[in-house]
Amino acid sequence: MSRALANSPVEDVVAKAAALFNLGVSRSDLGDLQGAASAYRDALALYPRLHQARINAGLVAERQRQDADAARHWLSVAEAVVEGQADAVPFATIALNHLGRLQETRRQYAAAESALAHSLRLNPAQPDAIQHWVHLRQKQCTWPVYMPPAGLTVNGLMAATSPLAMLAMLDDPAMQWLAARSFVTRKYAAPESPLATGPSGAGRSQDRPLRIGYLSGDLCTHAVGLLMAEILEAHDRTRVQVMAFDFSPEDGTAHRARLRRAVDEMVPIHALSDRAAAEAVRDRSIDVLIDMHGLSSGARPGILALRPAPHIGTYLGFIGTTAMPWIDFVVTDRFTLPEATTPFVTERPLYIDGSMIPLCHQPIVSSRFTREAVGLPADAVVLASFNNIYKITPGLFACWLRIVHRCGRAVLWLLDDNPWATAALRSHAERAGLDPARIVFSSRSTHAEFREKLALADLYLDTYPYNAGSTARDVLDAGVPLVTLAGRTPVSRMAGGLLHAAGLDGLITDSVEGYEELVVGLANDASRRLAIREEMRRRAPGWRMAPARLARSLEEQLLSLVGRT
Repeated sequence: MSRALANSPVEDVVAKAAALFNLGVSRSDLGDLQGAASAYRDALALYPRLHQARINAGLVAERQRQDADAARHWLSVAEAVVEGQADAVPFATIALNHLGRLQETRRQYAAAESALAHSLRLNPAQPDAIQHWVHLRQKQCTWPVYMPPAGLTVNGLMAATSPLAMLAMLDDPAMQWLAARSFVTRKYAAPESPLATGPSGAGRSQDRPLRIGYLSGDLCTHAVGLLMAEILEAHDRTRVQVMAFDFSPEDGTAHRARLRRAVDEMVPIHALSDRAAAEAVRDRSIDVLIDMHGLSSGARPGILALRPAPHIGTYLGFIGTTAMPWIDFVVTDRFTLPEATTPFVTERPLYIDGSMIPLCHQPIVSSRFTREAVGLPADAVVLASFNNIYKITPGLFACWLRIVHRCGRAVLWLLDDNPWATAALRSHAERAGLDPARIVFSSRSTHAEFREKLALADLYLDTYPYNAGSTARDVLDAGVPLVTLAGRTPVSRMAGGLLHAAGLDGLITDSVEGYEELVVGLANDASRRLAIREEMRRRAPGWRMAPARLARSLEEQLLSLVGRT
């Protein structure tokens, strides 16, 4: 066979390779990964410059959990450019983007950033690649984040920054709106055909309880799921019926089981298309559908775009405007989203009483840990911050270093999220003249262990402009004072909203200078810290009633929204 092919015209060889490529695609679509890999291999043996076959071979290897082979295929396409194959350039950008994606999922952030940087040098006009490249630099604390590769500008990087990354980048509601708007315009299209009208008449009777649907892939041991249990349980079943349209991972935890029990019906939509999921919402005559993702990872906006319920809102999953034309309202509070910010929010604010981060008290009564066991000095003033590492900005970290310099017994206790971020933060601290022993890094823990470790801290330092959310409630449960900086955007005010609802306004600051001075004052004054802890203990019993108040307030707002008051 090989001799016959060797004597065939080039066009014939290419045609045969293309036929094998198509066979590989068909086998892959049918789930025959071994057959697909064989077809791609034969195609490349015939015509090594069939770059799309090599890209697809990498995708098949990835599906077979053969990551090294996948990377090898994609790097081979990139090497073709180095060898002078100009026709390989558009394929190389695709291959490098796949490589970057694979490395990011494997938490190999430096390798992922490098792959995307190479892709952007070949073609700077790739907003999706820029989006991931920027966030990878945030995750590694590689500052300045906006250091453009060749062919790009800072403006170009900002224009393609993802909405999530922008929440942590700038305390500017206009920039956050622009990032969301750009992302939605680029990524989400209106459905080609609308959803057929759902049941009416008796299906929307004023006499039956209001039907609330929560749409989420995070009803598990996730920040959103951890915050929602008490609210779901507190809903008044004489007034509302609660359903969850769920695509969360089955983590097998007691908390997941609790969330299942907390709703009247949990409708699994993991395997459903967006249209089928929307039909499931419509067929249950949901009055108000509340999306729990916004623009966060795992969102399914295609369901919302089909408008399966008369009223659609968003809550908790993304603390910023979504800019989605299909979302009517956002559940929030007046501290987190003051009226001055509403011009930069496309959703109508639905204000509930108290804090939009559900205040609740689940005291931490004991701990398996000691300071020595986690590497902390026994006699130090421990300043902790375990927010996601990408939330740390150069300005904030510089502030923390000044605080430690000014407090002789203080140590910073931070999350060892990934080796690149940890090395970068150590380097920044050393260049600022800080003894490396005064920063202690701890690896991630289970949620229960994390809560117990929090109690070892003297103060918790919130991040800015992206505050703590679920973590802030855990800090209060641990009885640890949390100092926050409330800015101009909802995400920079949510911890302040929680503290305000808890009656702890003295821990809220409104400038970097005020933040620094408050932390330094508390770090250097044990009696002040003790007084705040005593105040927290006095107020904590009242926090236990907050979920019920929040649920009642939300029900009142939703009933008013649908015209039932």
